[in-house]
Amino acid sequence: MTKQQPQGLITSGQRGEYMRQGNASAVLRAVLAYGPVSRAEIARHTGLSAPSVTKLTSALIEAGLLGELAPVEPTQGRPRVPLRLDPERTVALGVHIGLLRTTFGLVSLDGRILAERELAHPRATAELTPARIAAQAAEGVRAFLDERLGGRRLLGTGVSIGGWVDGARGLVVEHGPLGWRNVPLLSELADRLPGPVLLEQTVRAIARAELWFGVGREVDDFVLVYIGNVLGAAIVVDRTVHRGPGAAAGGIEHLPATDDPAVRCPQCGTGCLSAAAGDIALVAEARAAGVLEPASAVGAGPALDLERLVAAARPAGSGTGDERAQELLRRRARRAGRAIATMVDLLNPSRVVLAGGILVAEEYLDELRAEVAGRSQRGAGVVRDIVPAQFGARTLVRSSAVPVLERVLTEPFTALGLLP
Repeated sequence: MTKQQPQGLITSGQRGEYMRQGNASAVLRAVLAYGPVSRAEIARHTGLSAPSVTKLTSALIEAGLLGELAPVEPTQGRPRVPLRLDPERTVALGVHIGLLRTTFGLVSLDGRILAERELAHPRATAELTPARIAAQAAEGVRAFLDERLGGRRLLGTGVSIGGWVDGARGLVVEHGPLGWRNVPLLSELADRLPGPVLLEQTVRAIARAELWFGVGREVDDFVLVYIGNVLGAAIVVDRTVHRGPGAAAGGIEHLPATDDPAVRCPQCGTGCLSAAAGDIALVAEARAAGVLEPASAVGAGPALDLERLVAAARPAGSGTGDERAQELLRRRARRAGRAIATMVDLLNPSRVVLAGGILVAEEYLDELRAEVAGRSQRGAGVVRDIVPAQFGARTLVRSSAVPVLERVLTEPFTALGLLP
């Protein structure tokens, strides 16, 4: 009689497969960080033996994840054959659902956007329902993939959206600007988009993109602060995004940002970050000050025209720019700096990465840095650690796709279904 193996034990074969997969991930990450690199350089970066690197790179080339470049003739010895992540054969679809539009595109394994498209949302707020947005996105994606996917292998779809998102449950717990609460967005999209479909909160998705491909590659911990139509923070510790119970970590909307009695949030009753420094609040202030025309003059809906405000502030020709617009942007930067100083003192991150609408007017970031330095116990030393996200305004499609790409980079054989 055959003795049954107790449940929960890992066999030696499974242990070996896990080790092989971990080593394959180390190879991919070395190529991503240092590539194009030779097999000898991969061995040096990973600590793996040369025979192991040879076997692993052969398997990864066969799987379509790595590609060889033309040999490089050395001054002595054998030619060096550089390896890089295959930029075309394996891609992920990234879909970002924003307040005004849905943006989607194909992203390569090395984080490059190969093609992208955007669809404007209906103007009427009543039409911004989850079902309507999901149907619009699915229809647009189908047409897009028919045109642009070609012979590439599609790994799956990453979807990001702002607000409070519990990706593990597939739930948008709250998205204030869209008026959504407890929306099972993943179930709305899972059967309409190429699977597997992974849902992530926008700010955390951006942090993961910066962690793998951007300014977060150099540090093990940072906080990414997103100030735009929605606001939020992603806290990275030991290269892992912290979520907390219910995935509620990162809510910064109601951090104190100003003592101006004229600025009061309808929810918390204070001059919080949302009421004082978000894109919606900034554009509303610009309209109230006459810097921008009323919303009714530019059509129904939010019509948040941050770019026009920034353009008005910038000098054109021999002009000096609209001083009222400049002061609004300068004040927004200072208010954001006050809230960020609180986060700096609480978390003491190695780096603060800024993303969102705050980057549209980068010339005011020094005002933000100065405010943080003046309020934080770290003082002037913190200034060098406050940096813009590497990808700026083009981060949304890339970051949406990262959860799918990340799975391939960390568990390549499982993600591709190559385990026995």
